[in-house]
Amino acid sequence: MADPFSGHCLCGAVQFHCSAEPMFQANCHCDDCRRSGGGAYASFAFVDVDEFEVSGETHAHQHLSDAGNTITKHFCPSCGSQVYTENTKAPNRLGVRVGLIEDASWFEPKVNVYTSRRLPSTPIDPKVKAFDKMPG
Repeated sequence: MADPFSGHCLCGAVQFHCSAEPMFQANCHCDDCRRSGGGAYASFAFVDVDEFEVSGETHAHQHLSDAGNTITKHFCPSCGSQVYTENTKAPNRLGVRVGLIEDASWFEPKVNVYTSRRLPSTPIDPKVKAFDKMPG
C-alpha cells in the first residue's frame, strides 16, 4: 500500500496528495462514470476529505445520482482529467481517480458496483464482491 500517495492530472497543472491510506477501493461501471472518464469503468480510491490536499485550479460538474444524491466531479480545466469526485451522501469522503495516482500498484478493488451496466466485454474478477447497483 502506498501510504501516503500522490498524483496529478495529465498536464500536471492539478496535483494532489493524500496523507492516509484509502478507506476503501472500488470500480464503478455506471454510465456516468464511464462517460466522465471515457473508459469501460472507473476505479476509485476513497479517502477522508481531511487527508486530501489539491493544488492547482479545478473546475466542477454536478449531476444527480440515481439515488438523488448530488455528485460533483472535479477536473483539470486545461487537460480535462477528472481528478476526484464528491457525493452528498458521504460528505467527508472523496473518490480519487486511481489512474492519476503516481504509483497505484497497490490498488485492489474490494467491490464492483453497477455491474448491471458493465460492458459485456468487461471481465469481473469473481473474487471481488459485485453489486448490480450501489449497495446500501
